[in-house]
Amino acid sequence: MTILDNNVNLDVDVKNKPMGVNQMVGMRQFDEDEVIAIALDVFWRKGLHDATMQDLAAATGVQRGSLYNAYGDKEAIFLRAFDQYTEDFLETAGNALAEGDAAARLRNFFDVIIVNMTSGSPPRGCLTTRTALDAAMSSTAVRERVQDLLGRLERLVSKAIRSAPGKRLAIDANRLARVVVTFTRGLAVMERAGYSRKQLNEAAAIFVDAMAGEA
Repeated sequence: MTILDNNVNLDVDVKNKPMGVNQMVGMRQFDEDEVIAIALDVFWRKGLHDATMQDLAAATGVQRGSLYNAYGDKEAIFLRAFDQYTEDFLETAGNALAEGDAAARLRNFFDVIIVNMTSGSPPRGCLTTRTALDAAMSSTAVRERVQDLLGRLERLVSKAIRSAPGKRLAIDANRLARVVVTFTRGLAVMERAGYSRKQLNEAAAIFVDAMAGEA
């Protein structure tokens, strides 16, 4: 979701980069952080259920047997990648929500969300929404990860609204935060339906204006 943060670049461009090799006996002979970053890119573009271990092996340059030995199965790799994504995304969203009044914070937040889902060629969409749509076929662990991310995001938005200086929004911060996070899922679906970044930004601007009583 590239994310607007100088320290976070989830638009991974290292798919063809050779793995660093650790020659020490008994150690994994690949750069684990790099493997997880590349795996995230594969899952983001293909989805958990469409991505295969062969896809992961081809992208990372690590043999399937080594991946199985290191992680157990495809879902375990996904969970590692999704956990890292969650922390990076929430940090970036929190930075966007830290400046300005409530309306400005929401505008910054939606900028991050929209750039995140429209980055890549072709645009890769929203990883969380893609995973949520796969969740009916997924394990409890995957569903819990998605619910945890959305719950933490909701609390982050609520805190930012409550602590914002200036004009208070008319709606309770907790209730508004849930509506905001729900609206981001709608943006993700519209992006998959072919709406451009410009169109998504326009929709978000109208939403924020309505919430701020400026429509």
